[in-house]
This record gives sequence, structure tokens and C-alpha cells, in this order.
Amino acid sequence: MRLALPLLVLSFALCLSGCADKHVVLPRRPKMIRSIVSLSPGTSEIIASDADSTTLKGRTAACNFPGNMMGPIPIVASTKPDYEKIQGIKPDLIVYDKGLYSDQDIEKLKSTKAELFGIDAETVDDFVKELYLLGSKLAWETRFNDYIERIQQEKVSAESAPLNPKPRVAIVMPGSGGNDMICGTKGFLADVVKISGGEMVGPAIDNFGMLNAEAFVGQNPDVIVTGGTKGDLSSLKMIQDDPRFKTINAVKLNRIQPLDQDVLYRRGGRVDNLIKAMHQVISPEKK
Repeated sequence: MRLALPLLVLSFALCLSGCADKHVVLPRRPKMIRSIVSLSPGTSEIIASDADSTTLKGRTAACNFPGNMMGPIPIVASTKPDYEKIQGIKPDLIVYDKGLYSDQDIEKLKSTKAELFGIDAETVDDFVKELYLLGSKLAWETRFNDYIERIQQEKVSAESAPLNPKPRVAIVMPGSGGNDMICGTKGFLADVVKISGGEMVGPAIDNFGMLNAEAFVGQNPDVIVTGGTKGDLSSLKMIQDDPRFKTINAVKLNRIQPLDQDVLYRRGGRVDNLIKAMHQVISPEKK
């Protein structure tokens, strides 16, 4: 049963009582959303996991979670959207991660006449706000509330167990030939590290940038987090074996921690898992 709009607004205010901005204007629903195209793996996770996967009529080639739901859904984007395929679907709504698409891409998407909804939260609290707005638009407030509650529970759990001293944390994406990427100290992942009790080190940017080895050694992180998959720890090994990093605390103490790369790099349907895993791997007792 759907939450009534006043109850949803009350729930939102209570859920975000710790935020500076406690108010959100929920849009009226002029029409029911019956078909959705998702143009990022993170937004596909949200729709398939926390809304109604039967409304998802198009996805990207990288969308792979939940695996049992993604197979039958047509692929409408690889590196770029296939605008003809999207036009053929005639979706009511296109959801996407704003960080993955240019202004020119967005203008082309507008030509499909579908309504657009972009995810671009730089903090966990702002991500929750976007979930409320999307849940209201899709008329799936109750399902989205369940996910939001899980996020808030993990956030409270992590913040109630502060780490002292705060570990210096770097999130690194190794590349071939020393072309490594490092996450900046601003943006969504930096906020997750902060919530989890760590102090993010890296360049003052809100996404990933090229890693400067000299600066990285000087920042001397206590923990290095990198993406991996079950059975594939190649990223960990690349950092561990890089002679440029041998004096870094995290390398000397073997505190290079792999997290599921899809959970780590996506603002999607598993942010609760990300907060929990981040708190665990950066905690001092984690060896």
C-alpha cells in the first residue's frame, strides 16, 4: 500500500533530521510511469532492486545486478546511448547517473520526449533525498523507504562506532603502465569514508583523477581501498607490488583492502552494503 503524501513528507523529515536542509518538495505525479530506460548500472540497480523491475524496458551493457533480472531487459547503451532504440521503446522515464553523460547527451535524450531523472548526489544524505523524489515519481514510496531505512541504519551504525585515531584512507583504481586513478577528497565516496570514520586522502576533486605517486607517498594512507571481484585480486596485487608505494603505511602493514568493485564504484541499490563494508575494512582491527 502506498504511503500518503503527508506521511511521506513526515517520514522524509524524520529520516533526514541530521541534514542541514531538512525539506524537499515532492513533485505531483501527472501520469503513471509504466516504462523506464536506465542508462547507468547504479540506476538500474535502484529500479530493479527497490522499485518494479517489470517497468525497466532498457539498460546499459554494464548493468548486471540483480543478475536474475537483467538478462531479459534489452541493452540500449554501451559507451553511448542508442537513441533510435530508446525512441523505439518510447519510455515514460529515463534515469541515469549525471556523472556519466555530457550536456550534449542529455539534450539528445530530451528529444525522445521521455521525462528525465538524473542521480548526482555528492553525499549520502543527498542520495537519500534523490531516492525519495524518485520513489514519489514512480509511486513506489514504500519500497524506496525500505532501502532508505537500510542506508540510514548502516550510517547510524558506522557513526556510532567512531574510529580513533581516524585512519587516512585512499581509494585507488590501478591502471596499466602506472596510469593509476585515485578518488578525490570531495564527492560521494569521500562522504562514505567520512561516515565510516576515516579521513579521505587524495586530490581535492569530486571524482577520480590521475594518481601522482610523489603526492600519494607523502599523504601516506593507513588504508588503501580498491575494487575487486570474488576471486580476482589483481588490483590489490598491482598496488602491493608497485615499488613506488613500498614506504606507504598501508602497503607496509598489508592494509590494502578490496571491495566488490560494483558496490564501490556505483551510486546504486547497494549503498547500505557499501557503508557497512567500508567501515569494516578501514577499522583498525581489520587485518
